[in-house]
Amino acid sequence: MRKILSTMTPVALLLLAAAGNAQAASNAQLTVTGTVVAATCDVSLSTNNLDLGNHTPADFTAVATPVVASQKSFTVGVNNCQTPLLGGDTANLVVSGQTLGGNPNIFNSTGTNTGVMLRLASAPAGTYIKSGDKLLVATAGATPAQTDFNGKTLSLQAGLAATTTTGVNIGAVNAPVLFSFAYN
Repeated sequence: MRKILSTMTPVALLLLAAAGNAQAASNAQLTVTGTVVAATCDVSLSTNNLDLGNHTPADFTAVATPVVASQKSFTVGVNNCQTPLLGGDTANLVVSGQTLGGNPNIFNSTGTNTGVMLRLASAPAGTYIKSGDKLLVATAGATPAQTDFNGKTLSLQAGLAATTTTGVNIGAVNAPVLFSFAYN
């Protein structure tokens, strides 16, 4: 029994040493970013979730055209704005989100052939917002005041659309869209 223990002791010590080395520390890196801008505003939405309802493939009668029955309105605006620096300065919203390949105005993150199209309620029919578009919210007056931007909103419409009228994918559509404040 002593002979077995004395021959196993060096093996056990070797295993313990190897186990200690296997728990070496790993590194982690954090990248911190920020931007210095001339003025800021907070962006707000009338709703954070917009349910466009249930629609069948037969409802998609035109390519890249929202299903009329699916269209719903919402507002996006700016508040808690700083006073603009100069008369004529502008408050804008930049729209971004994942879109379907070859269709920069059909937002969708699920990879199907259906998605969501957006338009300004005041825009002519057939004028749709693309990812990367800059929407004018307000322009500062000749003598800039905080109220020039604060509380200004845009009314938009969202509707389901597809890249085809045949073979429309069945399933959930998920289209996260980001509205970011841009000064001038």
